[in-house]
Amino acid sequence: MKHVKEAQHRQKTALEHLNSVITATVSHISDFTKHPGDFTRDRKLNASTTIKVTLNMEGQSLNTEMIHAFPDMNDRMTTSAYEQQKAKLSPELFMHLFREYNQTPYRHNLYNGKYELFATDGSDFNIPYQSKSKYAMKAPTGRPKKNGEPVKPFSQLHGNLLFNITDRTYQDVVIQPKAACDERGAAIEMFERLNPTHPYIILMDRGYDGFNMIEHCNRLNGDGYYVIRTKTGAGGIKEISELPDKECDVEMTFRVTTSNHYYNTHPEEKLHLVKHINHTYKKYHSPNTKNQRWDFKQFENVKCRVVKFQINDPESGKQVWEVLVTNLNRFEFPIKKMKELYHIIWDIETSFRELKYALGAVQFHSRKDDFVEMELIAHLIMFNVVSRTINAVPVPQSTRQKHKRVVSFKDEVTLVRKYFRLHAYEPPARIYAELLGYTRPAVSGRADKRNMKPKSAVWFVYRVA
Repeated sequence: MKHVKEAQHRQKTALEHLNSVITATVSHISDFTKHPGDFTRDRKLNASTTIKVTLNMEGQSLNTEMIHAFPDMNDRMTTSAYEQQKAKLSPELFMHLFREYNQTPYRHNLYNGKYELFATDGSDFNIPYQSKSKYAMKAPTGRPKKNGEPVKPFSQLHGNLLFNITDRTYQDVVIQPKAACDERGAAIEMFERLNPTHPYIILMDRGYDGFNMIEHCNRLNGDGYYVIRTKTGAGGIKEISELPDKECDVEMTFRVTTSNHYYNTHPEEKLHLVKHINHTYKKYHSPNTKNQRWDFKQFENVKCRVVKFQINDPESGKQVWEVLVTNLNRFEFPIKKMKELYHIIWDIETSFRELKYALGAVQFHSRKDDFVEMELIAHLIMFNVVSRTINAVPVPQSTRQKHKRVVSFKDEVTLVRKYFRLHAYEPPARIYAELLGYTRPAVSGRADKRNMKPKSAVWFVYRVA
């Protein structure tokens, strides 16, 4: 009786929240099936089981996944049965689970005890090639071609992700074909959906800078702030590239127009022309003309704070400068704090590595577009479950240890999958006791240069054992 009362008063675990969301969604499963009659019959592989098996997928072969999901041979489903049941679901189901799970009660971590920190960036996911896929790369890619087609055709999707750095969870996603990706447009779409409960700061890398993005960020709600890393030299905004090579913290206003005629007839004004296809008198353009997105008036004053600082050791002999564009208050966030935020931006890159290699998002189990989207969103859901589980338990620290101890994300993925399996009968809260057995030293900072290598999709016959 005592244990029953304790269970009633304790907070739900991350896995219990996920189960509640799945149960609520299955109660109106017809909203997410391709045909009204799907999942109306009572089967062993019902909607709830199909969803949980998909969420718990690793990077192994589909037969191995079925053996892990159904250890009892009498209950085991064939891969064909699983594929047929999964085909009845739409990717919107997993997007619904993703968003509903993010809305479940949770104590947020805050930066400086006040702000939620978000970062947005994109990552490419290689998937097995299918010529009719919307993710097939048909645009020029620099690969050797024969008869106008790539010698080695491939498929690739681009995930635009909004990452909550303070909680280490994914907040939103926009999936696009790599050949037609629009990172800035996807970011604006995610910002418009963002509705945090605390003041927040959005961090962005190069590639997101531009007058349209800055003005959109200037119009975030009253508690919304941004930090955008921008170019320091050629190719950047002229006024910024002309800043001296020393620490600077200045307010700037850029006069932006879409009027080509006004721009050419008023050379004395410091104007920035945005070549926007909806605001031009020309019917035809040169192939070299770049049309930029502009969502505001024909004339606009774009205001921001520009911070320039050196990021390398001055004694090294080199000078490496970074420039951040922001609307943060300089008294609350002086240059020292801005440097700190600059380094925090890179946390989203670490999350991509964990998503792909700890969760298994580099190995998909199908070539079909719908199935690939389902699996990617399922991995995002499980990433959030793992992070929430880790955040729920403080890790004991020792003064004798050089580095702070944190829970190993990769090992926690294994534990979460263990407790989420269909045949797991241990109490969900028991996961916390096991969690503290897998800690590692938290060593921050990258000491080696990042080595970029092209990678292809992992085909079905080359899966880990």
